[in-house]
Amino acid sequence: MTRIPSLLTQDMIDRYTAAGYWGSMTLADHLDHHAAYAPERIAASDARHRVTFAALKRATERVALAMLGMGIRPGDRVAIQTPNWIEFFYVRFACARIGAIPVPLAYTAREHEIEVAMGDTQPKALFFCAQFHGFDHGEMVRGLRARVPFVEHWVSIAGRVKDAHCLEDLLEDPIETRHPASYLLSFHPSANDIDILMSTSGSTGKPKFVLRTPNVFLSLGHHIVERARLRPEDVVLGVAPVIQGTGYSMSTVAALIAGCRNVLLERFDPDAALELIQRERVTVAVGVPTHMIKMMNSARIGEYDLSSLRLFYHAGAPLAAEAAEEFSRKFGCRLMEAYGALDGGTPVHTLYDDPQERIFNTVGKPCAGMELKIANDDGAALPAGEVGEVVYRGPNCAVGLWGDSNHSFGVDGWFRSGDLGVLDAEGYLRIVGRKKNIIIRGGQNISPTEVEDGLVGHPKIREVAVVKMPDPVLGERACACVVPADGQTVTVADCLDYLVGRGFAKYKIPERVENLKELPLLHNGKVDRKLLEAEVFRRVTQEG
Repeated sequence: MTRIPSLLTQDMIDRYTAAGYWGSMTLADHLDHHAAYAPERIAASDARHRVTFAALKRATERVALAMLGMGIRPGDRVAIQTPNWIEFFYVRFACARIGAIPVPLAYTAREHEIEVAMGDTQPKALFFCAQFHGFDHGEMVRGLRARVPFVEHWVSIAGRVKDAHCLEDLLEDPIETRHPASYLLSFHPSANDIDILMSTSGSTGKPKFVLRTPNVFLSLGHHIVERARLRPEDVVLGVAPVIQGTGYSMSTVAALIAGCRNVLLERFDPDAALELIQRERVTVAVGVPTHMIKMMNSARIGEYDLSSLRLFYHAGAPLAAEAAEEFSRKFGCRLMEAYGALDGGTPVHTLYDDPQERIFNTVGKPCAGMELKIANDDGAALPAGEVGEVVYRGPNCAVGLWGDSNHSFGVDGWFRSGDLGVLDAEGYLRIVGRKKNIIIRGGQNISPTEVEDGLVGHPKIREVAVVKMPDPVLGERACACVVPADGQTVTVADCLDYLVGRGFAKYKIPERVENLKELPLLHNGKVDRKLLEAEVFRRVTQEG
């Protein structure tokens, strides 16, 4: 296997292994463990299937053997585009068996985005859903073929597509009977090989592909299992996409380590998520704040029995304290928040038993083995209580970017997050904004996060995102993009009265309000702030 350039060093491997943060197991090894000791326990279900650990193991072995038959070898990339379907697990864990490197693609990505992603990563195969939610992915793939000649194999999922393999055929073929039992084991990768390429959200320019090893994600997964108190009896609902980020960390990794049953919501809809919690007796759910806000604002929330839910695990964006408190009250569950970055790592979590003040007002304290500091512009650590950039390093950090040496890790291994934060005396972290998202109004800094948190409780506002807008005199001003409550229209005066009443300085008050039907989202559920800024810029410049 050709070694993929990364930031991983033998010294890191030795240190983190000696400390117990890294080991020798892969995701496939964890699956095999549960298939051996609890073969008939349900491993996962989606809208179409329900599969046991034994059946999941057999399926991943067949797909792995089929890949080897296609000429796919350790280090080769395999692109996967599915919604939250069990088939993602089939392909992803098959790659883990032979050292192939999956490249998950959002099911919402279209021809241009997929061509760019595959042009960067040069996969040998693409596994894709034939059709989903009225879109013909097979037709899209036909348009791609001539432009990506390096893709040697096309494999459709949940439907046949001309000139493509069909995953269902691969799953029906008892290919294991034609190979010795030791054949697959001869391809078993190291837990320190590059194991997955995950794309950044791509809200500006081309997405970048982040390098992770099995040990990187398993280190985080073990930490989640411990802090969330996951156990085999838990039923984990993947509200967020399980192919990436928050959903991947919990549903694909942590739930597998603990042997939980995964329930997959194939496409986010708040009422569908609530119905699944009731029907499957979900105990743990994972999503981003946008999912949570839409779920608790559902007009039908009172119709569902949500009593089984003990924990909602969330990350990916800030959740205002008032919104967190309201969600916890409405759902009768605890919250657990993680903070980090896809191209960095996850340095902190709240703890399951943290007091509500910590859960609602901080993003937690460092995970085992993770070093974190609040730094000034020179990288020097600041004392507790002072605001600076969140900088960290440790065993669950990414190990570089695919084909890109321009990474945010310094020579000493510290990841510069670009986030502004403050640590309290007990080591809990509070995020106060982004360095580059700060709105500079006539020389005074405005944190969009702070203003959004201040507006969350306004009775006229259901959702809000504060972005910058140009100003010829002051340079920048704040604009609040809001989704108003039913029948309401939010004005600048509404924001002014509410925020001043809460003690905000007047220069922080949004000086423009855009009432929208919904906030635009990236594929991972985060608000697309760049799109909002571009639209506000367009409207402001048109108005002169």
